[in-house]
Amino acid sequence: YTFVREGGRVVVTPVFKRWVEQRSPPELYNHGFENMESAGAVYSRASTHIFGDWNACGKVMGLAPWRHKFPAVETQKTRTMSGKIYSEDPADAFTVHHDAIVGLPPASLGEQYGFSTDASTPPSDAALGAVALAASVQDDLEESLLDLIAWLKTETKETNLCLAGGVALNSVLNGRACRELGFEHTFVPPYPGDDGIAVGCCAAGLFGRGLFPDDAAPPEDDVPPPPPAWGRPLSPYGGPAYSPDDVADALDRAAPWLHVREVADDDAATTEAAAALADGKIVAWCRGRSEAGPRALGHRSILADPRDPEMVRRINKEVKGREAFRPFAPSALAEHCQKWFGVGEDASPYMSMTADVPEELVVQIPAVVHVDGSSRLQTVRESDEPTYRALIEKFYHRTGVPMVLNTSFNTLPKEPIVESPHDAVRSFLHVRGALDALFLENHVLTRRPADLRSLRAATPVRAGPYAVRTTETVGTADDGPATAAVRMPDRPTHSELHAGGWAELTDG
Repeated sequence: YTFVREGGRVVVTPVFKRWVEQRSPPELYNHGFENMESAGAVYSRASTHIFGDWNACGKVMGLAPWRHKFPAVETQKTRTMSGKIYSEDPADAFTVHHDAIVGLPPASLGEQYGFSTDASTPPSDAALGAVALAASVQDDLEESLLDLIAWLKTETKETNLCLAGGVALNSVLNGRACRELGFEHTFVPPYPGDDGIAVGCCAAGLFGRGLFPDDAAPPEDDVPPPPPAWGRPLSPYGGPAYSPDDVADALDRAAPWLHVREVADDDAATTEAAAALADGKIVAWCRGRSEAGPRALGHRSILADPRDPEMVRRINKEVKGREAFRPFAPSALAEHCQKWFGVGEDASPYMSMTADVPEELVVQIPAVVHVDGSSRLQTVRESDEPTYRALIEKFYHRTGVPMVLNTSFNTLPKEPIVESPHDAVRSFLHVRGALDALFLENHVLTRRPADLRSLRAATPVRAGPYAVRTTETVGTADDGPATAAVRMPDRPTHSELHAGGWAELTDG
């Protein structure tokens, strides 16, 4: 589509649309999306084979660069898709090479693959195969989509690019489109996937009358004219606003497990947080309305020092409990991004672009540079988020590094980014001290050391209903002491996704 502003409205003109055959019966979950004849669907199919999850495409993108560590991968790569998406000529039309991925066993990349980020530990053949497939589908996606975008640019003579759709979450592709195709501006919204449809429906409702050139229906007399189209992108910070009472309730429910202090204002909070990061601490930052879209942009974030390479292992293993190969992103002061990443101040406000870090600077920020020397960055301007920017500025003044490590604040298995104060406290307590502090609005939380005597009286009152089970092995040579577990649905860290909600008790 092309979008042209005419007065107070935007005119949308279709340019090209590709229709594909539905290869799966509609009763399948998600209508068998990964079986469709499209670039995004092929990528999703690779995600299914590598991780057993059609929607783990971000992991595929993070895995592909590991081919730079394992040269043997290049000999295992194969074409997953080829041809021109816009071509109707069978000789060079877009083609999915199903034989490259059909028949591969779904699996989760982990212990059974023997994958290790430690160069001294050789990867298993299965791990090399997974990296090869990830690298293949990433290369093919970039080739197909960059060719399509270049063709659209030639056809329309447009000088600005806006990307939407699930594939627009591929920050490596976005970065190349921004750098290589000669557009004056490249824009990716913070919610380019299906979650952005809600925003699009809202926009169509506000500005939709007369949106398309052939929409000639006269407006009804009693219908007011549409408002002027938005002059700038909506803020991504559009989540619910939580009251002081909401925060107080979350703190009260977890009081036996927390030390809580109040901070005077934003200046005090950002000063303390920057000092903690510079001192090697890992902190959770939960302030203001939550972000729309899948990226944490400084309202629901886990923050750390990008200078410390050990942060990658600590956060992946101890805080987030995720795969060791996954990288972390920097939130950087916009005016310094040209030096550190070779991009402009407004290039990636929503963490949508990947850029290369100059080789001489990699050593200064190893925790936010991936194995191929790239970073998926967030450029932070004063107008984007002044409080979060103030935190980064104070870290810069302490360290000389104009960025912090930023990853989404979610620590419980299979759960999304935290939303409410209760979610934040629960996620903070779940990691049992791996997070040094939680900045929750105008409070600073740290974990209270376990004191069974003081908790014994408080826990039954605060925990609500609970169940206890005891397990004992008898009649074998390995007879041992009984083990006990408790299930308390109302406790702050309860999760049905973890062992069915049962927490094993230890000898206190």
